[in-house]
Parts: sequence; C-alpha cells; structure tokens
Amino acid sequence: MSYTIIQKTGTHVWIKISNLFTVQDLLGLQGSLEADLQRSSHIRILIELENFEGWSHDSGWESTSFLPESDNKTSRIALVGDEKWKDEFFMFIGYPLTPIDVAYFPTTQLREAAVWLSKN
Repeated sequence: MSYTIIQKTGTHVWIKISNLFTVQDLLGLQGSLEADLQRSSHIRILIELENFEGWSHDSGWESTSFLPESDNKTSRIALVGDEKWKDEFFMFIGYPLTPIDVAYFPTTQLREAAVWLSKN
C-alpha cells in the first residue's frame, strides 16, 4: 500500500502517497473515503507526495478516476509535492475539467497548502 491516511477531521482528509501508486491503492483509498463522503456535505483533501514514483503500469487505470463520478462533495484538493508531478497529478484528478478547486504546492509549503485548503 503506497498511501497512508494521516488524519481525518470532519470535512478534512490528509493523505500521504509514497512510492509507486497502483490501481489497488486507488481502490483502497476510495473505499477508505467512502464513509466520509457519505457523512459530509463537502470534503477537502490534502494530498502530500513523499518519495512519490508515479503510477504503476498495471491494467485497470482506464476504468478508474481519482474520485468516484458520483462524488460532488469534494470541494477542494491541495496537492503538495515535487513540481515534476504537478501536470500529471492535475490530469489524474481531471483538472481543470472538474468543478473541484485544485491547487499545487511545492514540498516546502505543506503548511500553506493546509491554510489554503481551509479558506472559504
């Protein structure tokens, strides 16, 4: 498993993704967030990349998306990591085509990302 849910507090979730992210990781992460999405009117997600190596090349990616299509409760996603992953992560979450407010922060700006995530 290449992700860890660091913290869940009401409408905020902090996820750390490391190493190679697989389809099974994505499905597990979605399952972990399902109850939070059901309970909350909106949710904000902080994704921290640490020693991230990208996405696996196994099959199954073509039938997945970062968030379920039925999820209209995610209002913001802050991505924190090496700048080289910015464009690929934006594509992965469907930005700018998604209505979710998304921002990318360099590794040194974790605190700034958390502040941005909490703003209205």
